[in-house]
Amino acid sequence: MLRRWAKNVIFTILVLTGGFFVSAPVVFAQTEALSNTDQVAQTAGLGNSDLPSLVGRIISVFLGILGVVFLILFMYAGFVWMTAGGDHKKVEKAKSILINATIGIVITLGAYGITTFIVNALGGATGFGGAGGGGANNGGVSVERLSGALGSGPIRDHFPARNQTGVPRNTKIMITFKDALDPASVTASSVKIYPTAQGATASLPASAITVNGTADGKTFVLKLADPLGSASAKVQYTVALTADIKNVGGAKIFSGSFSGGYQWSFETGTVLDLTPPSIVTVTPGNSGTYSRNISVQATFSEPIDPTSATGTRGDTSGFDNITVGAGGTTTPGTYEISNGYTALTFVPANPCGTNSCGQTIMCLPGSSSLSVSIKSATTTTAPPQADNFPYNGVVDMAGNSLDGNGDGSAGDAYAWSFSTTGDIALTGPKILSVAPNIAEESVPLDQAVTATFDGVLQSSSVSSDSILLTNKELIGGTSHEMWYSTRLSYLTANGDVVASSSQVPAQTVVTIAHGTFLESTDGKSYVYGTEATQDLRNEYQNCYVPAVGPDASGGTCGVSASQPYCCNGTASATACSLF
Repeated sequence: MLRRWAKNVIFTILVLTGGFFVSAPVVFAQTEALSNTDQVAQTAGLGNSDLPSLVGRIISVFLGILGVVFLILFMYAGFVWMTAGGDHKKVEKAKSILINATIGIVITLGAYGITTFIVNALGGATGFGGAGGGGANNGGVSVERLSGALGSGPIRDHFPARNQTGVPRNTKIMITFKDALDPASVTASSVKIYPTAQGATASLPASAITVNGTADGKTFVLKLADPLGSASAKVQYTVALTADIKNVGGAKIFSGSFSGGYQWSFETGTVLDLTPPSIVTVTPGNSGTYSRNISVQATFSEPIDPTSATGTRGDTSGFDNITVGAGGTTTPGTYEISNGYTALTFVPANPCGTNSCGQTIMCLPGSSSLSVSIKSATTTTAPPQADNFPYNGVVDMAGNSLDGNGDGSAGDAYAWSFSTTGDIALTGPKILSVAPNIAEESVPLDQAVTATFDGVLQSSSVSSDSILLTNKELIGGTSHEMWYSTRLSYLTANGDVVASSSQVPAQTVVTIAHGTFLESTDGKSYVYGTEATQDLRNEYQNCYVPAVGPDASGGTCGVSASQPYCCNGTASATACSLF
């Protein structure tokens, strides 16, 4: 009897293990072959899975089949026993089926447990697995794989944003890098766009993508030949940047811990964007008088195509979609888009002094009456759509021309005027409050990090170059991959969010969006730190001095000549160490 049981056990093990290793490659091959047929891929539910996820799905299907088999065996054994009618041989046969089926279940569950352990171990070691294709897990929280290049790495910003939903189907895709790139390396081969469920093999072809760049070589706009998604269903897309992208010097921008590249996903809605952009607020305010080193800024109602709103103006020629001038003369300078492509900043080209950080201050003409004009692009026969690139005015991400007067119709410019004095303002910005508070514990894992400043900041200075978000596991001393990006909004003196040009901005709130924090456990302690550097500037181009700002109770740090550093809200004689 034992010999017979042993044979049954060996047979069951061979079926389970042999069935897995033989059938798995077949399923992989089928997945690869079928991925070129969109409908079949979606129906199969395989999509663009990583290896451990695919193995897990195969095991789940296999276990489901075995469960049905065992159920049939139990039912059959019960039927044989109940109908034995006192026949000893039939009763023994029923017992044998029940015993063997039970042994099979035990072996199957054991094999499942061992396989799950191995797959999870491989997933943690290789960076695969976890929610959303993320990497290492801790406390049920997943680190998003190939995300750290945003903020900490070579990527400053992109549109659509990570995990953004309701994205118009006719949107363009924009990516801003921290360094100028070799335009020839930004192609459909190095920037892949595809429906997430179908995988990278369904990437849009080169013929479907037109790549345009800004003059500084840092921002690239991908215009798609056809709208994304569907008019009847929401569709998730993935954008994957490969390691083939290079800077102007020919070096790969994704290196070291970012050598795998970068990818993110967003979800399209079912409609096209046919709403023209408008102006929300401007500084300097209309008809006001200001020191001559003020920056000219405008905030739009939605993200703007940077190829239509950035550039450099010389004395007599250059970028002219936006102009700042006095007495019929256009002021030379540089126009930049920032804050998620919603904010415009103009900095003149005339040096006129030095701020407290030793940086050169650039000035508008002094004691002058100045006017600003933001032009709308010429529309096609189907407004608000603008004429083709290059645009002769400002357009949004869907190619809709500016609605300057806010009446809902595209095609008109926005203009305002102000005056300057001969003075130069030299007072720098200060932080009034931060959240989470200094040394705060038990912070929610998805809480945004904010800092409120006492005045209007120069939008183009607020980025992951001037605000740093870092992390460290205290026991092991290691850091984990985590993306972050910066956004700003303005408040009135009463603390209301500025939402129209009739409201006067008095404070700036900088918000740091980020990947999910890791949860500290008994064996791991994760801490996070934010550093605001002197590269932050206010609208008068004066730098933020880190030593001035606040302690944990909201007061000043109390620095002095002997203790010039402000570390976690406490004055110190030595340079700060966040952790």
